[in-house]
Amino acid sequence: MTDDDALPLIDAALAGGDAALERIVTGVQDEVYRLALRMLGHRADAQDATQEILIRIVTSLSSFERRSAFSTWVYSVAANHLRDALSRRRTREAASLDAMAAQLDAGLAATAHVDMASHAHDPSLQLEARELGLRCTQGMLMALDVDHRLALVLTEIFGLDTAQGALVLGISPAAYRQRLSRGRRRLEDFMGGRCGLVDDGAACHCPRQALAMRDAGRAVAIQWANRDERAALAAGYRELSLMQRIAIELRSPQWHAPDEIAQRVRSVIAASPMLGGTAD
Repeated sequence: MTDDDALPLIDAALAGGDAALERIVTGVQDEVYRLALRMLGHRADAQDATQEILIRIVTSLSSFERRSAFSTWVYSVAANHLRDALSRRRTREAASLDAMAAQLDAGLAATAHVDMASHAHDPSLQLEARELGLRCTQGMLMALDVDHRLALVLTEIFGLDTAQGALVLGISPAAYRQRLSRGRRRLEDFMGGRCGLVDDGAACHCPRQALAMRDAGRAVAIQWANRDERAALAAGYRELSLMQRIAIELRSPQWHAPDEIAQRVRSVIAASPMLGGTAD
């Protein structure tokens, strides 16, 4: 949602327009959901966080001072909420690149004797491979600490420049560049020479890992994969830098927020006098 779209809607919403308020919610919910999903790594957690962020956006509209783009302000509200949510986590252990490397190496060892050419035209294996590729790249993101992950996600997935990213996180541009550089370096060090998604000469390829899962009797549930948007860029893919290749993998696919999120937010708005609704 651009400022040209958002500002008239904000004025209308602050004047009591329910339709304008709903258009603001639906206009930003997909981006908020994608950010939550990339930062939290679990769909249920991302859905809950998205609902909470959208309600916070709605209740804080009057505090938007219009000194930055509306999208920048939305990212700032979301980033602050997600940072708090991650700081409260105690039950889930952080991902480890070393643990991921050991698991991937085990999959390669288990299928070292297999000629993958004989499986090249197995569509179900290709879908399972795509699923594993998305899970793996998400796992690499989760291995970064929160601050470096936020910088990497904001710039490489959502396209924010240094000035915008620094504004979202409330830090100097120099500090943001440093976080971004460190996050990029960690992913490049891990994926370069290892991951077949971004390095054609690497040993680890998703179809081989999917086959290892099959051979171990572990079904690959399709939860992340939907359509392969990376294929559209295949023509110029070889000329891209390693980080550009990694960024393509991180940006694909473009998930949409489930319909029930907007419905839940709508219900909260309708039930709350503070948000323009009527209480029973």
